[in-house]
Amino acid sequence: MSNYPLDIENFHNTILRLKGISTIESGINDLEPIDSELLAIHEYSHLPHATLLRTNGGLKNEILVQFEFTLDNSIESFSSLEFITWFVNDHARSGIRIQLRPYALAPVTPYGRQLGKTLKFHIDLFIDGVEETLQPVFEVISELNKSLNLFIDLYDIPTKD
Repeated sequence: MSNYPLDIENFHNTILRLKGISTIESGINDLEPIDSELLAIHEYSHLPHATLLRTNGGLKNEILVQFEFTLDNSIESFSSLEFITWFVNDHARSGIRIQLRPYALAPVTPYGRQLGKTLKFHIDLFIDGVEETLQPVFEVISELNKSLNLFIDLYDIPTKD
């Protein structure tokens, strides 16, 4: 049983339908208190720095929903990544504040080399005007999920089903 709200869990399951996608997790961040000083702290390394630096941090009542997924390094995973990239870019062009970006940790740490072991991809979904409840966030995710499922079927994208 998942600890995620239903709309987020459904989006996870849709992404996981795609061949070559290994894992997916997500989190919700209130961006309003984030400023450029906080972005320098390691605990905030997962945030989209370039985007937040353009506005000197988060906007008023702005939420970031971040979906982090990994690939299994198969040929199918690259096709799925290409499809997800197109899907995200297409929705960004239509006005949804969404982006896809790679994420990795430092190549070497005091505990050893980790290059080649930490690559992940983040789908960053920015939603503003969130005040008292996360319901507007869940509605946006639900619509994205419907659209993603539609395009998977429409374009006959290879799935695990």
